[in-house]
Amino acid sequence: MKKNIIRTTEWKKLYPIKKGIIVSVWLFAVVILYAGFRGLIEDHDLKTIVVIILDSAILVKSFRPVKNYLFTRYHCVPVFNQIFTKKELEELFEGEVFRKMTGSMENPLNSLDLLESKNWFCIHGKFISKNMTIIGRAWVAASLNNRDITPVKIFYMTGQYLEVKAGYSWKVSTIQSFNQLLWEKYQIIPVKVFSRDYERISTILKNTYDRMKTEKDLCEKEFVRYLLEDGADSKALFWSEIPGFQLPGENK
Repeated sequence: MKKNIIRTTEWKKLYPIKKGIIVSVWLFAVVILYAGFRGLIEDHDLKTIVVIILDSAILVKSFRPVKNYLFTRYHCVPVFNQIFTKKELEELFEGEVFRKMTGSMENPLNSLDLLESKNWFCIHGKFISKNMTIIGRAWVAASLNNRDITPVKIFYMTGQYLEVKAGYSWKVSTIQSFNQLLWEKYQIIPVKVFSRDYERISTILKNTYDRMKTEKDLCEKEFVRYLLEDGADSKALFWSEIPGFQLPGENK
């Protein structure tokens, strides 16, 4: 039986166990609410009323996020787990052989949490499509409590923005090498996009994506599958749609 990389990764990241814990905690809150109503019928205590109100508020507010978390297919494949079924996601990874990203002589990498196959990156247990990534960059992160974790910020052709935490703080040299490789080897623009520009960039990419989908007369799932396999050939079209956008080296 073939080893299923995304199923294995899902278990390594303990997502099934986390789901079990969340269900247990939520059901325990339901039991508390039931016990509260039983107690209220018997003694009409003010404290019981307060418990019922607080517990009810927690259950109502948490219902939607808990439901979304529990029914999310393969948390390790963000964005695409909203489009494909579990079986289809597994099929996307058939034949993909993952190896450690070592970089090149000029830009060596030394991170154990960086893997790659022909069509995918795996960054700290999150799978990122190479062909559908238009903009990608690892950022130097810092925090007051010295628990900084390097984020890798991604813009897909769909216009969706994704931030993947690397798990720990990369060395500056690793960040520089990674960003350089994104362009030189994978044709992913390692440009800095600040939060104030997220909406503008996302809208431009989404409009381009929608136009291409209409021109090719494909449904959402078919078009995404096409881009996952052949998206690298379409990247220049997306770049050209961003006003004032410069490829690395153009301003030199």
